Amino acid sequence: MKRIMLFIACMALWGLCNAQKGYHITGNLGQLQQDTFYLVVPNLNGTVNVLGVSILKEGNLEFKGQVPEPVVATIMTSDRQGMIPLMLENTDYSIQIGAESIEVEGGTEQAVFNQFNALQREAKKQQQKLQSDMKTAYEDANQMRVQALSGQAQKFMQNMQKRQTEIVKENANTSTAAYIVLTCGLQAPVEQLQELYNLLGEQAKSSVYGRIIAAQLSELGRVAVDKVAPDFTVNSPEGKPISLHGIKAKAKLVDFWASWCGPCRAENPNVIRLYKKYHDKGLEVLGVSLDDNKSKWVQAIMEDGLPWLNGSDLKGQASEIARVYGVRSIPFTLLLDENNRIVAKNLRGKELAKKIEELLKSK
Repeated sequence: MKRIMLFIACMALWGLCNAQKGYHITGNLGQLQQDTFYLVVPNLNGTVNVLGVSILKEGNLEFKGQVPEPVVATIMTSDRQGMIPLMLENTDYSIQIGAESIEVEGGTEQAVFNQFNALQREAKKQQQKLQSDMKTAYEDANQMRVQALSGQAQKFMQNMQKRQTEIVKENANTSTAAYIVLTCGLQAPVEQLQELYNLLGEQAKSSVYGRIIAAQLSELGRVAVDKVAPDFTVNSPEGKPISLHGIKAKAKLVDFWASWCGPCRAENPNVIRLYKKYHDKGLEVLGVSLDDNKSKWVQAIMEDGLPWLNGSDLKGQASEIARVYGVRSIPFTLLLDENNRIVAKNLRGKELAKKIEELLKSK
């Protein structure tokens, strides 16, 4: 009986020690001039929590501690010139300088995080190339090249989204999957964010990132299809207030764009054709610019020959209107009926023309 009790006591002690096991990060960063590194976790308000400090000794660093649940953390210098992201959970980590980047290994969550980071690095390289090519095409006034590059960018983004979704599906019950959904959802319409959220397992949904997504979905539900679009007011280039609900039309197209957005500018000729075809039949377009520079905004309106109502709060990507409408990327459009009910989002070309015709014929 004593042996049994001793065995139970030992097992209980082992379980307690195992439950209290925290993270242990070790690594070698070579000969760096910066000798102090901080392990921090970002807060939603832009501040950070410092979890630990490590002074390099012959290039070696070390952090120990515990976290209540997996969370994205960063090892960084005080001047933020050196930053190493990782998905922190209570496990062992090793850090080494790799061929193209600093490599972090350790735990299931980090393995998924590494997949996502590799995909992000690939996306960044391709985006930089496309942006450079787009700039050259604009400078050369090569509209056909601009259109072609815009199509390439769209296909590239679709491929990236597909690969990100595959990572989420394959690791649906990890906190990292919820983090990926949250990160990708920052650039996606609410409907797409909901679809991605539905892919997550219950454990992922209950993670800190899953909880943030759920809160966002609740807030963005008011601008879903079939909801009445919230009213807002923007100023025209001449300073005249324009109210969304004050516009009287059988069909309204709200077009979020900006002078610096290549795909937006490439899409403008298509919208102009629709406007000319349907304006006399009851279509109105309101262009809402996410510019913060009035002169560049006005110049783009003139260069592209935009004949419809144009307005902006000139707050750029910090626009409160864009936040309320869940605008994650531009161009972003909403089609409304005469009662300001959202009929569709982000339609293009023939699909948009067909929907506009349906709205106008139903009146």
